[in-house]
Amino acid sequence: MSIRAIILLVSFVVPVLAFAQGPDGRTIRERYVDSIKQSTYPYVFPAWGKRVTKKGIDMPLPAGVMLNYITGSQLVNISDLQVGFNGGPLVPLDFVKFGEVKAHFQSVNTRFDLWALPFFNVYGIVGGTFASTNVNVTAPFNFSSKANFKGPMAGIGASLGGAMYGIFGVIDANSTWSFLDNIDGAINTRSYSGRFGHAINFKRRPDRNVTLWVGTTGNFIGRTTTGTIKFSDLNSSATKPDLQPIKDETAAWYQTLTPAQKIVTKQIAEKLLDKIDGLDLQNASISYSLIKRATSNWSMLFGGQFQLNHRWQFRTETGFLGGRKSLLTSVNYRFGL
Repeated sequence: MSIRAIILLVSFVVPVLAFAQGPDGRTIRERYVDSIKQSTYPYVFPAWGKRVTKKGIDMPLPAGVMLNYITGSQLVNISDLQVGFNGGPLVPLDFVKFGEVKAHFQSVNTRFDLWALPFFNVYGIVGGTFASTNVNVTAPFNFSSKANFKGPMAGIGASLGGAMYGIFGVIDANSTWSFLDNIDGAINTRSYSGRFGHAINFKRRPDRNVTLWVGTTGNFIGRTTTGTIKFSDLNSSATKPDLQPIKDETAAWYQTLTPAQKIVTKQIAEKLLDKIDGLDLQNASISYSLIKRATSNWSMLFGGQFQLNHRWQFRTETGFLGGRKSLLTSVNYRFGL
């Protein structure tokens, strides 16, 4: 790749602004660019860093540690539900109809990144996830429950970016694995995003700027979710008038079920009645398998960043549309490598 192409792709180029002129007739911007050209680039990364700085391009420090906090919710669709009682065989419950199902999530993670090339960044993520899912059943009777999950997560990703005159674009792809209690195996989420925005430098501090952007992101989960929930951990709104006809086998809809569906449905109803009555549940549990998908894989992004200097940046970003609401805040410390 030619040095001209590198310059076109390099990320976070300092925008050209009409800064006030100094005593020598040059603007602060012009003097700052000259100082970059005359400097000796001291780091190994990114590759071609020395050649790029000789063109007067102000690159970010190559390595960084970012602390992120994200919270939000996502509407989801549930299908292919199968349920078992106390480790018994899973039985399809295709007669169950769902209303609104909403997943709430919080995550605290640390991201380590490196500009391997002036326009190519690679990173790794480690952290923890806390989630809950509110499930509303509308048929055969109204019923709602809440399940809580938590566990570690890890991931890898890469970004490709370019900028000129303060206008920049970035595309990003990553894959994360979450290991949540009550869910068997890792949940792999693949995310793709694109952002387009503008950086505005402070007139007398060329290394300080405010950046705003808009974008879109897509999240894809590629597996069936299986797990086990103890009745003692299950928060349910089911009442005795809902459950007693199932235990007594008198509910009209109950008569239409298959023998296997009747057995597992009655077992679950009996344990929910025991919980309402405050009886010992004796470690009773529900095993399940289901496919859970976001109502829309894609949502919009709007965000901003304040760069105090080359070492410290502070960022916030909100996600919306597609049944998703999210808020991210982060602080980033960068250093040479």
